[in-house]
Amino acid sequence: MTLQELETQLSRCQSLAECDQFLQANLHQIRPLFYGLTRRELQEYRRFDYEDVFDAFASSKAGCDIRDGHIPPASVVSLLIFFLSVFERALLYRAVHAVTQLIPAGPLRQQSEALFEYKNIENSAKDYLNRFDTILTLLQQAWNHNTELGQRLSENLLQEYLLDAILEPKSAGLDIRSAITARFLDQKLQQSYPILLTPSVQKLLDAPTSQLEQARNAVRSHIMEDIHTQACLLVPDVLLMKIADEFGGETEIPEQTHNRLPDFLDDQLERMNAAYSPQYRSISRTFSDADEQKNCMYLGTYFPRTVIESWNIFTELLSIPVIQAAFRQKDIIRLLDIGSGTGGAVAGALLALNEWGQCEATVAVTALDANQIALTKHGEILDYLRDHLTFELDFQLRYNQLPSDLEGFIPAFSTFLDEEGHHYDLVTCWKSLCEFYNTGFAPAQGIIRNLLNLALPALVPNGLCVVADVTSTNNNVEHFAITLNREVNEYEAGSDAKGHTILPLCCASRTKTCDPRCYTQRLFRVGHQLASHDQTKIAYRVLTPDPFWHSITASFNNHEAYRVNAAKIHQACANGSKRTITDPTPCGYTGFFTKGE
Repeated sequence: MTLQELETQLSRCQSLAECDQFLQANLHQIRPLFYGLTRRELQEYRRFDYEDVFDAFASSKAGCDIRDGHIPPASVVSLLIFFLSVFERALLYRAVHAVTQLIPAGPLRQQSEALFEYKNIENSAKDYLNRFDTILTLLQQAWNHNTELGQRLSENLLQEYLLDAILEPKSAGLDIRSAITARFLDQKLQQSYPILLTPSVQKLLDAPTSQLEQARNAVRSHIMEDIHTQACLLVPDVLLMKIADEFGGETEIPEQTHNRLPDFLDDQLERMNAAYSPQYRSISRTFSDADEQKNCMYLGTYFPRTVIESWNIFTELLSIPVIQAAFRQKDIIRLLDIGSGTGGAVAGALLALNEWGQCEATVAVTALDANQIALTKHGEILDYLRDHLTFELDFQLRYNQLPSDLEGFIPAFSTFLDEEGHHYDLVTCWKSLCEFYNTGFAPAQGIIRNLLNLALPALVPNGLCVVADVTSTNNNVEHFAITLNREVNEYEAGSDAKGHTILPLCCASRTKTCDPRCYTQRLFRVGHQLASHDQTKIAYRVLTPDPFWHSITASFNNHEAYRVNAAKIHQACANGSKRTITDPTPCGYTGFFTKGE
């Protein structure tokens, strides 16, 4: 769905009931329209697009009914929350006020009114101080009559008010920090407004000025996530994910070339005290704060799975004649692995290149991760692998904690690429992006699309970018495979896209007609000395720059439909739409790459 289509549909609604029916069926497609854009994009390019859509709704029969006193259904309030969030980021504070007038009386409306009061400032020297009682009254009332989530939102709004009151006047050459701090520390005011005693708020009062901008960026992300969560909880059956497909139904494991770690790699893991412990929520990847024990558990559980995934996928890629021809000519193969952890994806790629037997280039690996312990183990494994490879291997380990919100991620990753200064033959991102979205689903929206927007131009003309991730998620909002599918499609649909998908096969030419709720899922058998009969599931997309994409896809068979989901073996993708199949249909992953196969 596009913004223009949303505007048209909202204009046509003749009642709140009709609007509710439309939203109940389409909110899952509408939500992405309001997220994934940075504040700069909204403020400079898209701000008035959203005003036009809101005006269409406000002028519709449904909007008029609300102004006449009718209580809007939960789905409509959820849509209003989306508008509230996007207008705040676009600095359209009068529009924030207009949305607030349509929100039913209660804590959410009080929070919206407080937001408008401290954002719509005309005189920085006076308004932050003069509006103190109005803002605190609203936030305190909302805090008093709210859920734990609602209370947290009030506290975060209070933090942003304090930070804005310090930083915004300062940018205009004014300093009211001492005056606003005195209000927050006044004991009589604290008795009237106990929310002032919130530890997170009090902590900011003594924070160095140099840390305040970073604190404001963080609290803005928290506010965005809290507001989005409020919208989801209003219509959970529409906006919160259902039981994952991977937990039920008949499954199928397509043919795979590799299903067991090499003995020498098994031996190295044993020397590194790897331990098998399939506890997804606690050690599914090496978080920035994961300790030695968790990294060892990761090495024995998830590292082998990632190796098998990567080894098979790169073996399949290197079976494509066009890719073989390109990689034979390389003197150096530069590989950038983003969120590399202990290095399973890199190890799998190296094993595939080694087994291919035609790699005469030096492979130079750059591994980027936010966990120093994981990087150290990654380095140990690569140093050991050198003795088992037929080609030269160099590697650089880069410690870098990329921000988990879109606003911070884009400049940080862009700076990293600029500082490295290389063009890469392979860029991989394996089961790490999900953690950004698990930290905060709403503020992370757009990270996948923007990662591709930065990574594809960093590829050499015949380079490959592989983004692989989990098919379930801990964010409770959306299966991450659907998020991955949607954002890759959004990237490819953009006018500035530098490349397109070559795998899975159904995604290589049908992203324009792709069902946004579709996702791929691949299932692999995994064996190693700690677990002889393990399994792993992933979703992935392989992209390449456009000229190389044309050369590769020209060699593919063109089947009407492909099976793409291990948990739905009787379902196929046919021209971008899911359908039930009974006749033999090729798998969308392996064995159907070239003409004549």
